[in-house]
Order: sequence, then C-alpha cells, then structure tokens
Amino acid sequence: MERVSTGNRQLDEILGGGFLRGSINVIAGRPGAGKTMLAEQLAFAVVPGGRPVLYLTTLSEPLAKVLTYLQHLDFAEIDRVGRDLLFESLAEPLAEGPEALIERVRALMLKHRPQVMIIDSFKAIADLMADVRVWRRTVFDLAATFSAYDVTVFWIGEYLVRTAQGLIELAVADGILELQREDSGSRDDRFLQVAKLRGSGFADGRHAYRLGAAGLEVFPRLRTPSPPRPGELPTERLSPGVAGLDAMIEGGLLRGTSTLVAGPSGSGKTLIGLHFLREGARCGEPGLLVGLQESPGQLSRMVESLGWSAGELLRPGRIEFLYNSPVELHIDAIAEQVLRRVEQQAVRRVLVDSLGDLELAAGDWRRFADYIYALTQHFMRHGVTAFLTLEGNLTRDQEVLTRRPISQTSDNTLLLAMELADEELVRTLRVIKARGSTHEGRRRPLRITAQGATVV
Repeated sequence: MERVSTGNRQLDEILGGGFLRGSINVIAGRPGAGKTMLAEQLAFAVVPGGRPVLYLTTLSEPLAKVLTYLQHLDFAEIDRVGRDLLFESLAEPLAEGPEALIERVRALMLKHRPQVMIIDSFKAIADLMADVRVWRRTVFDLAATFSAYDVTVFWIGEYLVRTAQGLIELAVADGILELQREDSGSRDDRFLQVAKLRGSGFADGRHAYRLGAAGLEVFPRLRTPSPPRPGELPTERLSPGVAGLDAMIEGGLLRGTSTLVAGPSGSGKTLIGLHFLREGARCGEPGLLVGLQESPGQLSRMVESLGWSAGELLRPGRIEFLYNSPVELHIDAIAEQVLRRVEQQAVRRVLVDSLGDLELAAGDWRRFADYIYALTQHFMRHGVTAFLTLEGNLTRDQEVLTRRPISQTSDNTLLLAMELADEELVRTLRVIKARGSTHEGRRRPLRITAQGATVV
C-alpha cells in the first residue's frame, strides 16, 4: 500500500511510513495546536511535478491570511504556490448550502485532478449545518467523491477526539491524528497521538512535538528495543575511574550496564560521574554528559578546579556536553538527541545528571519509570555503559532508594551519604547492588580533594 509522507521523518515513522494513499484523514486538536502548520508542511512534502495539492479554506481563516503566514515558514517554497500547491476558498458555496458546496468541490477536483486535498477547517462546515441528517448525507457524498478520484484527503478541525466519538466525520475517516496542547504552568507541552489508522500499524501512545519555523519537530515516544539474545551481552569489565571503587565491584563494571548513583546534594555524584567519563576518554571511549543543571560555563569551571584541562577534555570524541535547561525540558527530545549521538558518534559512556529533572519533566512516575527502563535497554543494546545520578535529601539507604521505582531498573547502585563526626563532614560510598558481579557491601569513606574523588 502506497504512503503519503507528512514531511516529517519521525512522524512518518510513528504512522508506519505515512498516511495511506487514497485515505480520508482527520487532523484534530485545540486552537493553536499546530494543525494548519502540519497540513501546510504535508502539502509541501508532496513531490513536485506531478498532480498538485489542492488546499481549500473555509470560514476559519481568510485565504489571504493563510498565504501571508505561509511565507514565514522555512519549509514553504513559495514559488511552488500556484503550480504544485493550489489554494481555493469555499466561503461562497458554503453560504449557498450543502449542494453548492459538493458541486464546487467536484468542479475543483475535475479541473485540477489533485493527488492530495486539504480542507481547513472541515469542522467550520459542520458548525454551519444544524440538521444532522443533512450533514451526514453531505459527509457521505464528499467521501464518495474523494474515493472516485483517487485523492488523499485531510480534514482539519478543532475536534477533541475523546469527546467527539459520535461525530460522523470521525466515523467515516480512515485515519485520525490528534494534536494535544497542555498547559503545564510556565509553558505549554504538546503531544500528538494516532487515534485511528485503518489498514496500518502505528506507534501508539503520546509523542512529544514542538512548533517552529521549520514546522513540527516530533520526538517519538521512547520504546523498549528487542532484548539481546543469549550470549550477546559483553563480559568485559570497565574501570569507573575512581580509585578504590574497582576493588569493590569485582574489578570494574560490566560493559553495557547502567549504574545509579544516589545521594544528597554535595555528596560527590557529579564528580564520580566525571571520573567515569574521563577514564573512558583516556581509554579511547567517547563520552556524553547529559547535563540538566550545570551550564557549560559551570561545568568548565568544575573541571578546571580538579586540575583537568576543560578545553582538552570537553569536546566531541572525548566528552561531549549535551546541556538542556530543566525549565524547557522534554524527555523524549533528550532521548532522541542522546541515541542519535550514540549511533552517529560511537559514544560508549554516558552520564545523565540528574534523573530528578527528568522525573519532573515526565509529569507522572509511571511514564518516568517506563522511560528510564527503555533508555537503559537502548544503552545495553548499543554496548553503552551509563551512570545516572539521583539526588535524595535523606541519608537512610532504604528511604532514598524506595522513594522512586527506578532503582530496580539499574544494574548497579552506588549510595553516597554524608554525616557529621566530631565537627567533621564525612562522606561515604556503599555498593548496594551489582548485577552479575560479586561486590563488597561495606560502607567506605569517600574523600574529595583538589584532585578528585577517592574511595578509601
């Protein structure tokens, strides 16, 4: 079955390759969700030189305004308007009634023979027809016309799929894509979801996206990869780069495992992670630091304070710094950026600092737990060894580790603690868990000096 691309690789992936050719599809969502932008992006994605795209406006936005806004989008090739992309208005036939509307649509299809037709907004037509029976007949007549002319159709409308299940246009449609816009306090979060796609599989669930001059930037929901077959997991051990820690975990960490480093602020979590990445760079293993707190300037200052050269260490091929402000954080965008670097730049060690910011951005603990599980499974499949830091304000082992469901996801768990002893601050490290490895469970002192961290 042939597909019609949306103009977005990630969205096509979610749809199983794109919308089916010859289908009728609804793009639904609240005002401001990006429905028109997606429709325009889809229109310009059609290969030029063949049958054109016919874009029909109704009463929601004047045609002149649509064309004005279109010029400010990066994907809009204005020279194709009037040749590969044709704009027409249905405002006049709408005022005359449903028969005039259908005849106008048929006349335009006979004249232009489009391969794709977009009606924006289709719901504006429905709102003008108070008689349900007349509207039902109009929808069926339009659907029959579209089927006869081998055209892929998109109806744009301010539909909320959960509350609009009884609408005839949704019942007739072969595909329904809903764009969701949610207020999360200081910003809007946007998700898209495929509610229906006849004759095709698709990636279910909610997928994050952002709007910009380049159109929709889509971040497919992180899904768990297929598990490795028996015998595929590496048995090589790697040094975490902290003196004294190797001896506590059978000589080092197994490649492809994920280590949770939990402890209160100031206990040394980020420092231990930097040792881990620096050791990888020394061994020729490119590292990636996913920083959600320290800015690039703060990180450079921290590295220089240890006597390490930030200019030599913090660069692609050794330790690349991927900074994202926790204020504008999208967890699926983080996963997409990280896995792209793993595949394209052969990253072998990753430090995520910290999981608390990802948990807040996820919105609920179940989504967060599923996300971390899928992310660590991707790391394992690519042979990437990861450190994940988690801040806890409590010092009791069980209280820190049972507050969140992710301790079960990690292969290894290091618990850091701080306490006062005779007016002196004492830091300690304990290996709580090390899957597939014998390990020492005693608490040992952790010393932090100008040269870094050392386990005594």
